[in-house]
Amino acid sequence: MSANVQSSEFPLVYAVVPVFNRCDMTLNFLRQFPKITYPNKRVAICDDGSSDNTYVNIKMNFPDVDLSRGDGNLWWSGGTNVATKRALDLGADYILTINDDCHMEPDFLSEMVRIAKQDPKYIVGCRLMHQTDHGRIWSVGTSPVFRGYDLFRLNYAELRWDDIKDTVPNPYPVATMCGNGVLIPRKVFEEIGFYDREHMPQYHADSDFVFRAARAGYKPVISTGSVLYNHILTEPLVTTRRGVIFAMKSDRYWKAVWFTLYRYGPFGKRVYLLLMQYVPFFVPRWAVKIYHWWKRKFAQPTPAQVATGAGT
Repeated sequence: MSANVQSSEFPLVYAVVPVFNRCDMTLNFLRQFPKITYPNKRVAICDDGSSDNTYVNIKMNFPDVDLSRGDGNLWWSGGTNVATKRALDLGADYILTINDDCHMEPDFLSEMVRIAKQDPKYIVGCRLMHQTDHGRIWSVGTSPVFRGYDLFRLNYAELRWDDIKDTVPNPYPVATMCGNGVLIPRKVFEEIGFYDREHMPQYHADSDFVFRAARAGYKPVISTGSVLYNHILTEPLVTTRRGVIFAMKSDRYWKAVWFTLYRYGPFGKRVYLLLMQYVPFFVPRWAVKIYHWWKRKFAQPTPAQVATGAGT
C-alpha cells in the first residue's frame, strides 16, 4: 500500500503521552498500544524529568517512540504540548491525547477515526469505563455545572452501559470532555493553539481546550463504540488544605479553577463559585455530611440534565 493511500484511508494518528515517574505503567502502555487494530499509528512521549529511569527504559525498549524530555516543570499541559508539537512536526493528521494508565479495547482507535472522518469539525472522545468494573461508566463526556462545589459533571457516571446504551446516539454530542482518549484534527491546533500551560498546568486544560475549539466552530462528540478503561486514583494527590488551593497537582488549584470560571462561568457568581470550591475543606466534617445528605435528598436533576445524562 502506497504512503498516499495509507494516509487517505488511514490518516496518521500520533498518540501523545505525558509521563512522569511511573515507569512500569508507561512501559505497559507501550506494550499495549501496538495491539490496537488501527494500522497507521505512532507514539510521541514527553517524559517530564522522571527520576525512575523512565526515559532510559523507553529509549532501550521502544526505539520507534518519539521521545522528548522536560525538566520536571511541564505538568500535564506542558508535557502534552511538547509531545503534540513534535507529532505535528512529524506529519500527524490527528493527535490522540491519552494517559499511560488506561487499558484499551483493540478497536477503540479504529472506531474513533471512523467517526472523525464523518465530519472534519469533529473532536472525538471515547467512552470511559471503570478499569475494575468494565460494565460501569466513568464518563461519556462531561457537562458544565457551575453550581456550589461542582464545576463539571461526568455524563452517565456510575450507570451500567448495558442499561442505557440503546438511548445514547453514536456519535454523542457533548459540551466538553476529559483529555484521556481524545482524537483531535491537526487543524484545531493550527487554529486555536495548544493547552493552557500557564493557567491550567494539570487540571481543566483539557476541558478548556475543547471549549475553545467549540467556540471556533468544532464539534465535540463521543464515539460510544470506542472504549477505554480508566484508572481511578484511590489516594488523593494532595492531603493538606494549603495544597488543595495552591498545589499545581490539585484538581482545585486556584488558578485553574479561577480561569475556568472567568472564561466559562456565570457572570456575577464567579467569585462565589471560586470560594465554594474550598468551603468543604475548611468546615467541620459534620457540616459537610449534612450538606451532602441534603444534596442527595433534595437536589433533583433538571429535565435537561436527565436527557443528557448530566444529572446522573
